[in-house]
Amino acid sequence: MFAQIVSTKKPDGKTYKYLHIVESYREGRTVKKRRVASLGNISQYSEREIEQIIRTLESLLQHRTTGSLEDFEAQQVLHFGVPYVVQFLWNQLGLTEAIRDALRAREVTFDVARYVQAMVIHRLVDPSSKLRLFHTLDDLYLPDWGGEPWQLQHFYRALDYLVDIKPQLERVLYARLTDLLNFRLSLVLYDLTSTHLHGHACPLGEHGYSRTHRPDLEQVELGLLVTPEGIPITHEVFAGNVSDKQTVPDILKRLKEDFAVEQCVFVGDRGMVTEKNMALMAEAGFPYIVGFHKRGRIVSDALLEQFADVNAYHELKDNLRYLEVPAASVDDVEKAEGVRYILCYNPEKARQDAAFRESALEEAETGLKALAESLAKPKRGRKPTDKGVMLKVADLLTRKGVEAFFQVDYKDGILTYRRDEDAITKEALRDGKFLIRTNTDLPAADVAQSYKTLMGIERAFHQIKNFLDVGPIYHWNEQRVRGHIFVCVLAYLFEQEMQVLYRRQWAHDKAVAESLACVEEQAKVLAELESRWYTGEAIVRELRRWKAVRATFLDKEFVSVTKATDQAKAILTSLGIPTPNKTLSVTKVPSMTPDE
Repeated sequence: MFAQIVSTKKPDGKTYKYLHIVESYREGRTVKKRRVASLGNISQYSEREIEQIIRTLESLLQHRTTGSLEDFEAQQVLHFGVPYVVQFLWNQLGLTEAIRDALRAREVTFDVARYVQAMVIHRLVDPSSKLRLFHTLDDLYLPDWGGEPWQLQHFYRALDYLVDIKPQLERVLYARLTDLLNFRLSLVLYDLTSTHLHGHACPLGEHGYSRTHRPDLEQVELGLLVTPEGIPITHEVFAGNVSDKQTVPDILKRLKEDFAVEQCVFVGDRGMVTEKNMALMAEAGFPYIVGFHKRGRIVSDALLEQFADVNAYHELKDNLRYLEVPAASVDDVEKAEGVRYILCYNPEKARQDAAFRESALEEAETGLKALAESLAKPKRGRKPTDKGVMLKVADLLTRKGVEAFFQVDYKDGILTYRRDEDAITKEALRDGKFLIRTNTDLPAADVAQSYKTLMGIERAFHQIKNFLDVGPIYHWNEQRVRGHIFVCVLAYLFEQEMQVLYRRQWAHDKAVAESLACVEEQAKVLAELESRWYTGEAIVRELRRWKAVRATFLDKEFVSVTKATDQAKAILTSLGIPTPNKTLSVTKVPSMTPDE
């Protein structure tokens, strides 16, 4: 039985409302209704009063079909945006099937794909330990994969399986991303970074050149190979004391054998390329583009003086100028036939270099002035020695990195100093400049632009090490260390895929805006587009704000998505992902037995 309001129009033209108690019954296959009682005309009551009457009646009838705000009970707020997008892209790449296929011959007792997906989502939502993930799983919107309970040890075991199938999985990802993103690999970028470990049990852990500025801790090296758009192709984990150049042969072998890449240009830093590695690249058919540090022997003072006029350089987009210089002008002992050199100049970087140097010079002068005044004051005890004073001066200037730019003298208790303007002028020639070496026949502009994209790898390392919090690593087992890093790289892959898809649609929208005939409308649309030129990190941060709510209402439990922001809607549209239903699931709350 339930309450029902019936409206009736009388001959006088007025409409009256009557409240009836109605009962449903079945007659054969037909469901019918009959009036049990009429509670009379309720037209004189307000909507609020009518609602209260109905609630009271339904409570008495013990068969409630409507409710009030008092019946709504929010149980939990869930992270929704990131899990929803990652699950869509995950399914698009067919990762669950790929993982299951790779493990088909193994006796696996749990769904590894389910655990890997949860770790990847968690790395993007709240990068932290597997233990914290296990304790906060209920805070994530995760699909029901059969309803089997989560087990902490399965997260760690999933890392082992993930490393075992890494080659197969990377090949599948490469093939599917090639189709999905429609790219042909003609340029690869490679770089190396390190992350430190806690403990001394991992066989890979070694002391080496620490890019995390923790030389006291053991570390591992991570080599990452990416496309120009930043999509990771493969990665390798090396012992912490391996040098850059030692890692190149393994990467070249994988590029050739595992991914069947027959022709592409290898882009890396100076430390990557030795005579042996260049021979390997030639054998593999990979030309190279490598950079040299501006204070290296390649970028000589003579070269910088000869090509000091930056107005002679060619303009390139993204605040970069370039000039191909004759090979004869470059002092390179490894010079080979067909090698070319491009000198590059970044005006913005030049201004930053000059400002940084001037700040360091001023700080050094302040320190020297304070030291000179201190030495001039008479003091009791032993007088400072010439050697002791000059050691203090050397320490001060070295800490500021300006030891080459001052002339300092200490005589008869008086410290004098002045800037070496000739040395400063010579150093200023290096501001914002770097040299590129290549054996390709690409135009110089393409070479310069290709090397500039190497910064994409630097951003990738920044994302993996900072935003995705790859380290410090607390696993002691080598397999677990490799698995943890693989999960971080997978998380970065999804973040970068979001950025690539989003920016391609953004570029299309910009081209459409630029074709608008109305200047005012064009300016308005372009300004709006510029305000949402998102990185992958910005996309993830926006998606993190999008939540879902698990709640109960009367005898139903449901998951409802909160209203998406305009930014989140634009992101979904750009990624080609459908807007989710407002209500994701509805289930009946299990009835409680008297004993419960």
